[in-house]
Amino acid sequence: MKCHNCGKTIGIEELNCPDCGYANPLAKKHNENVRKYDQRFRKTQDKVLKSAQKTEGVGIRGGIFAILVAVIIVLAVIWGVISASGEGETDEDRKRDSLKNKTEYSAQMKSYLEEGDYISFESFIKHHNIPFGSEPYMAYRKLDFVADRYYTCVQLWEKILLRSDDPDFWDSSELDISHLCMYTDSFLEVYKCNVEAEKNEEFVTYIEDMNSDFRAMFRKYLKMTDQEVDEFFDYSQAKKAVTIEGILLGEVSEDE
Repeated sequence: MKCHNCGKTIGIEELNCPDCGYANPLAKKHNENVRKYDQRFRKTQDKVLKSAQKTEGVGIRGGIFAILVAVIIVLAVIWGVISASGEGETDEDRKRDSLKNKTEYSAQMKSYLEEGDYISFESFIKHHNIPFGSEPYMAYRKLDFVADRYYTCVQLWEKILLRSDDPDFWDSSELDISHLCMYTDSFLEVYKCNVEAEKNEEFVTYIEDMNSDFRAMFRKYLKMTDQEVDEFFDYSQAKKAVTIEGILLGEVSEDE
């Protein structure tokens, strides 16, 4: 990103510009979001491990693999599950419910955004089948495009990082990495398109925040610098996959 004062390139996590000392307004929020993401991931990991230890007949790593998808689904929808009366059994029911409760639901979506909780924001949208063709939801359409890819990439990261190494279980890591690379390119494309098209400055901030968190995942899990992340994003999907496999799975390309 660029310093708002001198225009020099600075890292999103730097509190002050190293050239002119100007305060970076996005750094504090970004660092808070990274901490939130780490806490969410550790919470997910703890739940998986506790559940795995209760799984009979398989090793802990095998248990992790067996229940991981269920845990992710639970985490993804827990904040969106409001309906207790049996409403919303079908997509059409959920859509009608969203229109009936549009003031409440729109306020809840805005609350998630203000908290920087984009996973719950997107989970809420999916669970309630929010109709973006109707007011007041139309304003959130561009945010949803970006959040949907962000949400999918977070899920894929969790599957990859908590993969099973039990030989009795099929390891889907390479397939998950391939999907992650595909959705990475999709996120970058949708981010660029919608951050430029969005007219609401507050929503632009949320989109930029998602992009900052998105980049932080690659820096953290692939141990890359900002410059290395930029170079990585320019790779083809195949080269991205080979790079991730080499770092996370310890696999080396035959060409090396």
